[in-house]
Amino acid sequence: MTVSVASRVFQSLLVGLWFLFLEVSAGTNEAGLAFLAANKEKDGVVTLPSGLQYKVLQKGRGPAHPTIDSPCSCHYEGKLIDGTVFDSSYERGQPTTFAPNQVIKGWTEAMQLMVAGDKWELYIPSELGYGDRGSPPKIQGGDVLIFQMEMLAIQGDTVPALSCSVTDPKKDCTDREQTYIDKVKKWTVTEANKPAKELKRIQAILATPMTEELRDWAKRRAHILSQFTEGDTKTTEEL
Repeated sequence: MTVSVASRVFQSLLVGLWFLFLEVSAGTNEAGLAFLAANKEKDGVVTLPSGLQYKVLQKGRGPAHPTIDSPCSCHYEGKLIDGTVFDSSYERGQPTTFAPNQVIKGWTEAMQLMVAGDKWELYIPSELGYGDRGSPPKIQGGDVLIFQMEMLAIQGDTVPALSCSVTDPKKDCTDREQTYIDKVKKWTVTEANKPAKELKRIQAILATPMTEELRDWAKRRAHILSQFTEGDTKTTEEL
C-alpha cells in the first residue's frame, strides 16, 4: 500500500461527516452479507442493532467514554474481508487523532462505546462505511470493512463509563439499575423479544433532545438491555 493510497483512505475516514448528510443508497454486497452472517456466530462477536459487529481484543481500564465531538488518539488498521490492508496507522508509525463525529458511521458508534486502553476489532457493513460510493481504488461500493481499533487516549470531554453488570448487579449497579434489571428479567420470561425491542426504542429516544439527567438514565437502561440481548447477541445488541 502506497503512502498516497493510505492518505486518500484516511482522508475519507475523516470526512465521514460527508456521509452523515448523504443517503447511502446501496446495502452491503453479497460477499459482505455472507461474511457478516457467518461472523456473528463466532465466539466473542457482538452485533449491534445498527448492524455493526465488534469483538473486544483487549479491555481497557479507562473510566469514561468520549463524547461525540471529543478528540481521541487512536491506532487502527483497516482491511477488506479478503485480508487486503488498505490503511494502517501502525504502518505509518504514529497514532491519529479524530473525534467520533468526524469519521464513518461505524467508527462513530464504536468509539462512543470504548474507553482508553480498549482494543476492538470492528466489522462494518457498507451502510455504516462508504455505501455504494466506496473509496476507490481499494474500497468498492458495498464492501464490508474490518478495522482493528485501539483507543489510546481521550483528549476531550467524556461521559462516565457504564459498568453495571447484570451478572453481578450488587457490585457496580445503583439501586435504580438493580430495580431495572429485575424488571427486564421478568420481561425475558413473559416476552423474550421485549428487551431487544425496548433497546431499539431507547436508541431512537437518545437521538432526540433531552436533559442530561434523562439522557444518562436512557444510556444506562440501554447498557443493561444490551447485556440481555448479548446472549442473543448473535442477533441484536447495544447502545
